[in-house]
Amino acid sequence: MKIPRIDYIYLLYIGAIASVLTCMMLLTCESCNDYYDTGTVVRRQITTPNGDTVTIVVDTLSGDTIMELSDTLSADSASIESPADTVSADTVLDEKAEERKFIKEHFVEVRSLIPDLIEEIRYNSNHNFVGKRIRGYEESVSLLTKEAALALKEVADELRPKGYRIKIYDSYRPRDAVEHFRSWVGNPSDTLTKSEFYPEKDKSVLFQEGYISSRSRHCHGSTIDMTLCTTSGQELDMGGTFDLFSERSHSDYTETLTSSQISNRSLLRSTMEKHGFVIANTEWWHFRLAKEPFPDREFNFPVASLAKLTTDPNAKPAPGKEQKAPPKRRGRR
Repeated sequence: MKIPRIDYIYLLYIGAIASVLTCMMLLTCESCNDYYDTGTVVRRQITTPNGDTVTIVVDTLSGDTIMELSDTLSADSASIESPADTVSADTVLDEKAEERKFIKEHFVEVRSLIPDLIEEIRYNSNHNFVGKRIRGYEESVSLLTKEAALALKEVADELRPKGYRIKIYDSYRPRDAVEHFRSWVGNPSDTLTKSEFYPEKDKSVLFQEGYISSRSRHCHGSTIDMTLCTTSGQELDMGGTFDLFSERSHSDYTETLTSSQISNRSLLRSTMEKHGFVIANTEWWHFRLAKEPFPDREFNFPVASLAKLTTDPNAKPAPGKEQKAPPKRRGRR
């Protein structure tokens, strides 16, 4: 059976009135002349701001309040099959539009601010500790909040005259990627990448020792995994590679490092901290903007170009921009 639908504002309006009526019934107030009693049920008819007539039903024994809709609904009140249909396709489309708008307002492609940036987005390739492309990575592009990207630009501007360039391994990371990491840890038989990424560790300890987490600062959009390169693109020797799960990767580790390796790490860390970033304890390459704009918000949109993330795939082309099919050729082929 179909039931009529009314707008959410009317539901709130009706709910408030229903609560008042319930209290009145509990106080045994029966003097209002617009009530009519049928045993343990009392009904009251009201009119919404839109002119719809609605009946509030109160069970005087249980205190339950029920809403009945009369047949005198306004013409613009459509019928629906079930309450589940109240979350319409239009609502979903509106949420997608809001997400596109949000990304456009708050995120940037780092390369747009740092033209000589080197990007090696490992999780959009097979060269990472999982051994395959990670869920949520669609393109090899570095995305950051505008605040983090502008701070990183200051780092690049300071290092460039000294003969160094920034190289990014990862920046914004969707929640789906973190879930992929967790699934990988939960499969003890998958040790394909052990020799390169965790030669000294058993896979089972990677969680408890903090190398992999069930949550990631990267999802907030203001964290970077990076290193420094020469102007020709040669990585500086940091005494350990990106995503090496080892004490050697700790930011305060010096025991077996050479003076040159210690100096390179110090250059990266001191310059990043000077411009507002904080280093992770277990990773010399991991930096988070201290004053990140969304410290309590995790995002899950994919890693892709802003053009892709902010364009409505269902949008019609602007007038005059329609693609016309080429004219058919006549004659022999």
